[in-house]
Amino acid sequence: MRTYNTRFPVVTLVLPVLWLLRLPALSFPAPYDSGTRLCVDQEESANTSDSQTRPAVLRNAQQPSGTVGFAKWWTVSGHSDSGYRRTQFFEPHYDTTVFQWDSRMELWLPPFYRRFSWGPYLHVSVIDSNRTQAWENGWLAGPGVGFQVYPFSSARFVGNHQSLARVLTPVRLFGEYNRLNYWGEENQWRPRAQARVGLEYWRAVNVNNPSRALWTEVWTGLIWHSANEFDTKYDTVILGSVLRLGARVPQAKLLSWFSPYVLLDSSFSENDDYFWENRLRVGGGSRCSPPIPAGWQETLNRLVVYAEYIDATTYYHESVQPAVPNHDFRVGMSFSIGEWFRKN
Repeated sequence: MRTYNTRFPVVTLVLPVLWLLRLPALSFPAPYDSGTRLCVDQEESANTSDSQTRPAVLRNAQQPSGTVGFAKWWTVSGHSDSGYRRTQFFEPHYDTTVFQWDSRMELWLPPFYRRFSWGPYLHVSVIDSNRTQAWENGWLAGPGVGFQVYPFSSARFVGNHQSLARVLTPVRLFGEYNRLNYWGEENQWRPRAQARVGLEYWRAVNVNNPSRALWTEVWTGLIWHSANEFDTKYDTVILGSVLRLGARVPQAKLLSWFSPYVLLDSSFSENDDYFWENRLRVGGGSRCSPPIPAGWQETLNRLVVYAEYIDATTYYHESVQPAVPNHDFRVGMSFSIGEWFRKN
C-alpha cells in the first residue's frame, strides 16, 4: 500500500489560481472573439454617442453577443470533452474512450440577462465510454432542473468596478436537482436522484486567440452533493480546482494555433477513504486551438484538440491502493457553446 502522510493544503493551488486571475486586468487583453457578454477590451463598431461615452464593460453588458438563444431572456450553454484515456487513474492499461456532454437551457428573469443574470434552467448531462464502469456510463442529469445567480453580473456593478468585474463576473451560485440513470440492469440499484448546491467559476482567456502570447482556463467549485454513483446518502462537500496555463508564439500564422501548457488539478473532501476525491495532480500537454471564424462565434466560443500527461503527485489522506496508477495520458477534443466558459 502506498502511503502519503501529508495534508498538502488545497490553498497552495487556490492561491496561485486567484493570483493568475488578476493577470487579465494587468496584462492580458480580453479575447478577440465576440463570445463574451462582459468582454472588457473589445471595442464595438458602433459610433453612436452612447457607445462612445459608456464604459466598454457596461456597453458589452447591455449588448451581449456570442450567446445561443434569445439573449434577453433565454440562452443555451454547453461543454463537451471526449477522447482517449490511458489509465483513467483506475487501471494501468485501462485504454478507454470517453465522451461527456453537459449543458444548460437557461431562462433569465427580469431585468433579464443583459442587466443581471439570474433564473431557472434545465440541465442535461451524459457520459459514455467503451468500458462498463457505472461512473462513466449514464445520465448524470437526465434531465435536471436548477436555479442560478451570477451575483456580480449587475450592469451597474460592472460599469462602476471595471477591474474587479474582470475577475468576479463568472462567479456562479446554483442549486439543482438531477435525475440519475446509470445504464445496465446491474446498475438498477444505484441512486436515481442527486441534489447539488454550491459555487463555481468557469473562465477562459485568449484560448482561441492566436494574437496573444498567454492563455488560461480556470475552473473552481465548492459544491455539496447529496448522492454519488453508489451512495444515496453521500452528503459531501467537495472543493475542486483545475488550472491550465499556456503560451504560444503570437501572430505566427499556423504556428500560433499550437501551444504547450501546464496543468494543476486539485480536489479535496472530508471522505478520507475516497482517494480519488483527495489528491493533487500536476501535468502538462500541448494543444491546437485554432481561431474561431467570425460566423461561428455566435455559437462556438471555445475549441481545442489536446494531448496531455497528468501525474498524481500528492494524496491528501493516507491510504491509496498500490494497484491504482498514479498517472494518465489523454488525447482528445473539447469545445464549448454559449458562455459555459466566461471570457470577460
